[in-house]
Amino acid sequence: MSTFGLLENFEDVGDPKKYKQHKAFNDASDEHINKSLFKDKKLNKLWDKAERSGFTAEELQALKEEFNHHQDKIDQYYSLLKDMEEGPNDTYENSLDNTLERFNVIEEQEKTGQDYRHKANLLRDKHRDIRDGYDRLHRLAAKGPKSKEFIEPKVQGLWQLAVESDFSPSELESLRVELMHYENRLLKLRHLQAEVALGSERRADKEKLAGEKSEGVILMEETIKKQARKVEKLHLDLETRIMQKHTEL
Repeated sequence: MSTFGLLENFEDVGDPKKYKQHKAFNDASDEHINKSLFKDKKLNKLWDKAERSGFTAEELQALKEEFNHHQDKIDQYYSLLKDMEEGPNDTYENSLDNTLERFNVIEEQEKTGQDYRHKANLLRDKHRDIRDGYDRLHRLAAKGPKSKEFIEPKVQGLWQLAVESDFSPSELESLRVELMHYENRLLKLRHLQAEVALGSERRADKEKLAGEKSEGVILMEETIKKQARKVEKLHLDLETRIMQKHTEL
């Protein structure tokens, strides 16, 4: 798979020994419906999110069929990959001294090369289809009423609005990454604000004695104001872009 630069996009499920044992759907012994319903680990993680997203039993069953179809595509991909890795048998290895057989070998090699290129192109197409299919499933799973992709309610609200908008799968994934960066900044700001709040009483006594705020306190307050402005600007930018797509529906 590394030959085609696709290795990082898939879990190692080519070896049947590494497949997880499948359990029955709706197994009551599980905390959720099923944590090992599919062979692909990435697909199982997404399914686990879907289970937590508040879908009805009928909606979850319909979504399960979509997931099964995607697993079939992954199986077909690995079957083709295995076929390519095994390659053809060299039946002419001991006939190279014979001129006629040598030409036959060359002709056979040309046909083999054409077949290999065809399979390589097919493999890339299947890889693209699997990647796009996963993005689509991620989008479907995120539409559940209880779906929680982010910790911060403000960020989750933007994400939910984005999922309901007219973004393509690649645009939505790019936006998800941007929202993750935004959430990290927002959480850092919350941390700074909490630090200031926790130390406010102790600083108040010192300020009374000194008659003014310390340089450290002033610096901290300026840092918080600066970060707050950046976070607010980032939120406004993301919200504007999402709303523009949302109104296009």
